Amino acid sequence: MTENADLQLEVEALAVAAEAEPETTVDLRSLAVQLWANFDEISVEELQDILRQAWRIRGLPFNDNAGGDGAMLLS
Repeated sequence: MTENADLQLEVEALAVAAEAEPETTVDLRSLAVQLWANFDEISVEELQDILRQAWRIRGLPFNDNAGGDGAMLLS
């Protein structure tokens, strides 16, 4: 599987988790930084854009500010 395909699977899993617990899905920047640890060929900003798009498609709330408890989804 390619890195892009792996990334799409990871983002999909995060979005599913976000749908289950919307209150834990506020900080896309934090999620992007965490994803970057595994997908470092893509910039944090690109990862944040990918997450933002996935959240918008699902109508999920998000906050683009750094910091927060978005880390809960990747634990």
